[in-house]
Amino acid sequence: MSTPREQNEYVLGTQDAELLRLGFQHRLWSRQAAEAWEAAQFRPGQHLLDVGCGPGYATTDLAQLVGAKGRVLGIDTSERFISYLRARVAANGMTQVEAAVGDVQAMNLPEASFDGAYARWVLCFVSQPEKVVRGVAQALKPGGMFVLQDYYYYRGLAICPSKPVVRKVVEAVDQSWRMRGGDPDIGKRLPKMLKQAGLEIVRIEPLVRAARPETALWQWPTTFFVNYLPVLIEMGLITRAEADEWNEHWTDCTADPASAFLTPPMLSIVAQRVEA
Repeated sequence: MSTPREQNEYVLGTQDAELLRLGFQHRLWSRQAAEAWEAAQFRPGQHLLDVGCGPGYATTDLAQLVGAKGRVLGIDTSERFISYLRARVAANGMTQVEAAVGDVQAMNLPEASFDGAYARWVLCFVSQPEKVVRGVAQALKPGGMFVLQDYYYYRGLAICPSKPVVRKVVEAVDQSWRMRGGDPDIGKRLPKMLKQAGLEIVRIEPLVRAARPETALWQWPTTFFVNYLPVLIEMGLITRAEADEWNEHWTDCTADPASAFLTPPMLSIVAQRVEA
């Protein structure tokens, strides 16, 4: 069942289809998240912050990691997503989770109150990412860790074999995010941004994955473009004919075992608040 759009809604929407897509997406990328959390030494008993938590799939994983003696705060601008998260944690008795509606660019959290923080695919969508980073840095205890996973070259998404319509649609996605104030290449700006906020990078590595037809990861772009092509048409960034051409090409690739999909390149960063 579809739902009305929220005012100032997240660019990808918060409708039921997007809830399902985000859940599937989290499962596909949960190993990469867990590896970064381990590198940041997230552990039982800690207080962690999930920045731009969406419907909270990572939030509940973090809650299991910190256990009953820990605490996880998830913050997101979407009331629908936060309501969904609150219902999930209540149903599962996760009393260590707090979910709050708020702008991650203006969190104003108590200083030095968290052991760690996590943000995945958040900074690429906000207009003032520096404020997010400064807000997290202030909220971290000295020595606290901030894990970020975000794109540094969204247009690097590739489909093999390719066609001109692939580049057209990928560029339209890039432009649509920029029109809403985001930056699909935010990763290139993060090292300097972190340093200016008093955070020292302790680990940085690229994240790029390849998928073949009939794999779970192949379904990631499938679910995204089913939901987002209509948005690109509505925004006037592609035509219906171009959307149809994309769908036809993707169908052909899906039927061809020689096809491949490369995910948009990301950075996975672990940064530490410098000791006072």
